[in-house]
Amino acid sequence: MQTFALASFASLALFALACSPSLGGGGTQGSGSGGSASSSGMSSSTGSSSSSGAGGGGPTAEVHFIGRFTNEADPRFAWPGSTIVARFSGTGLDVRLADAGNNHFAVVIDDGPPTDLATSSAKDTYTLAANLPAGEHTVLLEKRTESYVGVVQFKGFVPAPGGALVPTPEPWSRKIELVGDSITCGYGNTGAGPLCPFSPETEDEYSAYGALAARKLGAAHMGISYSGIGVYRDYSGATQNQMPIRFERTLADDPASTWDFSYIPDVVVVNLGTNDFAKDDPGQQYIDALSGFLDKLRGHYPNAYLLCAVGSMLSDSYPSGAMHLTKVKQHINTTLDARKAKGDTNVGFVDLGEQNAAVDGIGCDYHPSVATHQKMADKLVAAIQSAKGW
Repeated sequence: MQTFALASFASLALFALACSPSLGGGGTQGSGSGGSASSSGMSSSTGSSSSSGAGGGGPTAEVHFIGRFTNEADPRFAWPGSTIVARFSGTGLDVRLADAGNNHFAVVIDDGPPTDLATSSAKDTYTLAANLPAGEHTVLLEKRTESYVGVVQFKGFVPAPGGALVPTPEPWSRKIELVGDSITCGYGNTGAGPLCPFSPETEDEYSAYGALAARKLGAAHMGISYSGIGVYRDYSGATQNQMPIRFERTLADDPASTWDFSYIPDVVVVNLGTNDFAKDDPGQQYIDALSGFLDKLRGHYPNAYLLCAVGSMLSDSYPSGAMHLTKVKQHINTTLDARKAKGDTNVGFVDLGEQNAAVDGIGCDYHPSVATHQKMADKLVAAIQSAKGW
């Protein structure tokens, strides 16, 4: 979710499949086996470091959860970017996961380069590290794939014989929430070109602009993104179950999983509009929907900086004469100006740029490549640094 000729087809590329039903309901029930993980209760980020931080619990825990997880006894999750962090002693570490689909995770050991972990419903124990030097190590496990691919249950970390999980403080004090569509999901960003369809193997939220920016800023991030979605209507034109509705959920496709908003971000990035403009300019209906969603965000996060973003798939060159990129910017700034006039000045706008396929390549279904995401991340970092002084 190009400039030169491919850019003109950007609006065609927003992937209708993302509007299809989720693959479903989650893993096997269980209490986990990886040590303690403190929690503030149902629908909180179990095992995280503080009730005002990246979830519920005390300042120190053996396992930290960053993202939306269900209760401590059944920590299921689905949103892309959901992250589990721990410190352990010994020479190796396994993880037990019950996957309802075929998800992919980034695995980072001791701040090294990420490796890919592919999970499936046919297996529940995976080796994350082996033959490490004796001593203490860190692990970060981040969901690369979106909710559509399936719900996952975390059943615990299992250190190698002689090792153990080690209590550790919350790893981040800065917190960002990323609200978006397939662009923010990292849809197709590792794909070979515009004609490949969606696949879990080519979606990498870890390499998407929001996650990249958060790491550059030394911040935790909560990913709330869903392919094909809009703030008013989705890629197909449907207006039901758009982001203002799904945003209230712990699990994106489960209406009964109500989130408790224990995670309090410093910054909320909202990149919604590409799918709203997939057919034509939605006009005042987009403005009204965005305004209502920003009201919702402000209600949950009275002190957060609300940063609306555009980029990188909309273009003024397609459809010919429609000027969709210009219009979405106008609608967003109209919405923000109205908020400022009413006294809410803790808001902003950032243009993340148009993708340029000739220079940076292009991902599946004309979505931005990893190279484009890196450029988008740089723009987002600059905007947040300017607003927050980070």
